[in-house]
Formats: sequence, C-alpha cells, structure tokens
Amino acid sequence: MMPRINMAEKGDMSERKQSRELDSLRRDTAAVARLLRQARLDEIHQDLKQAKAKLDHAESRLSGDSTDIE
Repeated sequence: MMPRINMAEKGDMSERKQSRELDSLRRDTAAVARLLRQARLDEIHQDLKQAKAKLDHAESRLSGDSTDIE
C-alpha cells in the first residue's frame, strides 16, 4: 500500500523540485559564462601572440638582421 501524501506535502515536494531545477539552471548558466570568458581569453591570447610575432619580425627587418627576401 502506498503512503498517502497530503496536498501540502505534495506542494512542498513540487516547490523543492522546482527550486533544485532552478539552482541547477543557475549553475549551468554560470558554467557556460565561465567557459565563454575562458574561450574569449584564449582568443585574445592567440591574437597577442600573433601581434608579437609580427612586431618581432618587423623589428628584425628594421634592424637588418632578417635574411628574408621579400
């Protein structure tokens, strides 16, 4: 025989379930936001590396150390 659950208890369980689901969505949203920030930082890091390489190459050419023929 299944135990009887009164409406108040059923409502409390429903509210707790909804609260857990909302908390889970908040955590997921925060995790996605962190991943997006990290991806953006990685992109910026790559851009900085490329810019540094271009500046190093230009500096080398200006100082006459380059053996590149262009």
